Amino acid sequence: MDDSFREILKNMEYHGPGPEQIRLAVISIVVYAVLILATVLVQAYIRRQRERRALLKSARGKGLSGAELELVRRLAGKRSKIDLRRVFHSIREFHRLFGPRMHELVVASEHDERSREMLDGIFALRKKLFGDVPYHFGNLTSTVQLRIGQKIAIHFEFQGSAYNFNSVVLDVDSEAITVANPSGEDGYFLLDRGQQVKVSFSRPEDGHYEFETKTLRAVSLASQYFLLLAHADKIRRMQSRMFYRVTSRIEVDISRFAWDKNPQQRYHSGKTDPGEKMRGLVVNLGGGGVLLRTTGELQKNDLVTFNLPLTEEVRFDDVLGKVMEVVPGKYEGDYKDVHVQFLNLKGSDKDAIIKIIQQRKLTEAE
Repeated sequence: MDDSFREILKNMEYHGPGPEQIRLAVISIVVYAVLILATVLVQAYIRRQRERRALLKSARGKGLSGAELELVRRLAGKRSKIDLRRVFHSIREFHRLFGPRMHELVVASEHDERSREMLDGIFALRKKLFGDVPYHFGNLTSTVQLRIGQKIAIHFEFQGSAYNFNSVVLDVDSEAITVANPSGEDGYFLLDRGQQVKVSFSRPEDGHYEFETKTLRAVSLASQYFLLLAHADKIRRMQSRMFYRVTSRIEVDISRFAWDKNPQQRYHSGKTDPGEKMRGLVVNLGGGGVLLRTTGELQKNDLVTFNLPLTEEVRFDDVLGKVMEVVPGKYEGDYKDVHVQFLNLKGSDKDAIIKIIQQRKLTEAE
């Protein structure tokens, strides 16, 4: 190979970037990536701050307290897809923001006081914004969740004597429960501040509740109609069956309409009387039915009618019930225990029965 061709090949050689050029390129890429990331973070921060300001502006427009605003601040910005301008105007948007957190707090509130306090705050805020809203998170965990109009029974001692009275919830907020103050023959009770009070109430959908509390202020002649109670740290849910049923001894005459597989024969006795007659004893009374003890012939799915006298003032005639279960005695001729479900009692009738049961329960507890 001659020298001229060698010179041509030398000029055709590829010279790659040197170490300094590679270092500069890497630095440029890193700086560019950091700038992009910083831009994204700044834009996200600005968006969150804008949404937060919109939320707080809306909250202030509703006249929320400092504590309620702090509660909002702690949750604002975590749900960026929510229209924060509508949170305090739409119950749907409110639940979208607070709902997941409420579910978490319900689980934790049983053992954690801070979770219970936050849950109370959310419920108080919801009540303030939208009034009474059906509770969608399971059993009651806090007295803040009491609804206005809820019927209650209160038990307390006054001047050495024990008293039980029916009352009703008049108002609930994050500070107090206002109930109708009980009255006796001598007028309204003037309870002192700090008086211990036991409250019990029922909710047909999930059972009976009890809690211990105390009065927040003394009752004076100027405020004799109202009793202010403190929120309770613990609220106990009793078994529904245990509350809604009470032992009784009420003799009844039962008319039976026998069930039959053949629709043409169903509920027809074939006699001139409107059903077979038999004697029975109500041994267990509940809001939804009774337990009858009888030697008469009754079968599952039979219909029965009877009169049910409970007190001098409360009596139900021609109660229609359905036999849900028959538990036979051990020996032939023994009494049968017959579980009967009410069919024709109205909601107000069942409320009256529950009220009687509640009064008896309180009397038995003394």
